[in-house]
Amino acid sequence: MRIFTLFLFLVPALWGCSSTDAAQSPETSSETRSAEESPQSKPDAADMARGTDMFIRGVTALEMGDIHESLELLLGARELTGPQAGIDYSLADNYLQLGDLTRAAEYGKKAVEAEPEEKWYRVKLANIFRRAGRNQDTIDQFKAILEVHPGDIDILYNLARVQHDHGNYAESNRTYSRILDITGPDVTIFYYKYRNFSRLGQTPDAIGQMEKILEIDPSNIAAIQTLGEMYIEEERYEEAIEFYRQGLEFRPGEPELVIAIADAYIVQGKWIETAEILMTLIEDDKIEESSKIEVTQYLIGRYSRDPGNEDLAEAATNLVESLLENEPDFGFAHALAAEYYNMTDNEERLTKALLNTTRLMPENETAWRQLLQQLLINGDYDGVIEQGQEANDAIPDDAFIQFFVGNAYLMNDQPGLAIDWLERASDAPSRREFRSAIFGTLGDAYAAQKSWEDADASYEEALRLNADNDIVLNNYAYYLSTRSERLDEAKEMSQRSLEAEPQNAAYLDTLGWIYFKKGDYENARTWIQASIDTGDASATVYEHMGDVYEKLGEMDKAVEWWQKALEKDDSRDHLIDKISGA
Repeated sequence: MRIFTLFLFLVPALWGCSSTDAAQSPETSSETRSAEESPQSKPDAADMARGTDMFIRGVTALEMGDIHESLELLLGARELTGPQAGIDYSLADNYLQLGDLTRAAEYGKKAVEAEPEEKWYRVKLANIFRRAGRNQDTIDQFKAILEVHPGDIDILYNLARVQHDHGNYAESNRTYSRILDITGPDVTIFYYKYRNFSRLGQTPDAIGQMEKILEIDPSNIAAIQTLGEMYIEEERYEEAIEFYRQGLEFRPGEPELVIAIADAYIVQGKWIETAEILMTLIEDDKIEESSKIEVTQYLIGRYSRDPGNEDLAEAATNLVESLLENEPDFGFAHALAAEYYNMTDNEERLTKALLNTTRLMPENETAWRQLLQQLLINGDYDGVIEQGQEANDAIPDDAFIQFFVGNAYLMNDQPGLAIDWLERASDAPSRREFRSAIFGTLGDAYAAQKSWEDADASYEEALRLNADNDIVLNNYAYYLSTRSERLDEAKEMSQRSLEAEPQNAAYLDTLGWIYFKKGDYENARTWIQASIDTGDASATVYEHMGDVYEKLGEMDKAVEWWQKALEKDDSRDHLIDKISGA
């Protein structure tokens, strides 16, 4: 080890040096000794022998990791022998390990002053200065060493790094050039010089270093990517693409390189070329599916940031379709396609992609939820029920799945089965607002059976969970009005629902119907007309308007609105009797 090597050279020097008249104990000296030297007489042979022994034991203790023991021994040795370069060097090392950089520097300088041409003394002092953040002092020590050892590669390396840390990038590069003069071409040194030139903003010189790296190591992917990026910043797109393609020769199908080429084409607005380079990877049977997913995600991400770009949309669509064609049994491909089709509002392809995702990845609960929701939105209630049964087998006790199935049964006029699924959904773990939606729908199902006590209890629980659930506020208010019960309370709930959605046709009709039940037919007509004016009014709203005009004694208008209701929904046979009896 280095410290023992030093000892072999240092011990003889101890015998020829001055000593103190009397030595303090190590304990006393460590606490009271000043770093300033006091006049001393030449030590006698006995003191030198004792000092040398203590020095040897101090160095050994330091090597064994007993720093405090080492410090006491070395300070004691210094008292006996007087100042010695070797002892001061070891003391500097001791204080450095203790983190006392001030004393470490103090003794390190003494060692260097005693023997200025000793390389390792200066190295130790440089390391102390570096730890203390004294970069210029560190640089000065390394330069002093190089005056004696101009070809020392390790010192040159250290000097260049400290110059870099100190922000002296140009000086650092000059030092690296000295290393290259000694070692010849070196990839690591070229990289360090590239880094310095980049910090200096000297892009052409930085590019030159990367080109030298590739002359030595043409398969260096990191260098190829870095150089390509620099060419793109310089708008040298074709050169960037050339280097990226060079990288593909060594790493066929490397997604990062393919994406880099695509980026270079995208910057130039070359969408056809972009699609072509990405497609080569998608169509290559040797490329892993995960890499194909990565490049497809990349283009979808670009599209999401620029959805109005028709050429980009076409390129993304073609890539997604190619992915599905080439990887028909890879569930993640269909899941990614579903994400894209959802983004582009392509409902037909979205449903198909979700069906394939759940078939290939039945454990994907998100895909099941999206599928059931999509089928429900499309009015495919039988599809929700069929797929929901499979989903429930694959993902048991999922509140979302059970909720969607319960909704489908309710919309299929099967409130009993709806109640069964919704009750199970209400028992499954879910967040507070969603539980409010479950209980609100459960209230609708009980209302469809005219189980008013259970319906009211479900609505109350829904509002307890979320007092601002406007759907529940409206539906609860409407069913109270149909029963002519608690009309003032119903009116207040209806008005609150309209605060959330003032142009909701169903909500406007509910308030109008409450006024109708209260006998306020003018207000009833006003609010029901507002519902019709939205353009979203149902046959029920038209019938309500006819009923209002009937109460107002305007039978011609009543018949007119009943007729419109019947035309909108020919299953309302009871309207025939109303019309014929008018």
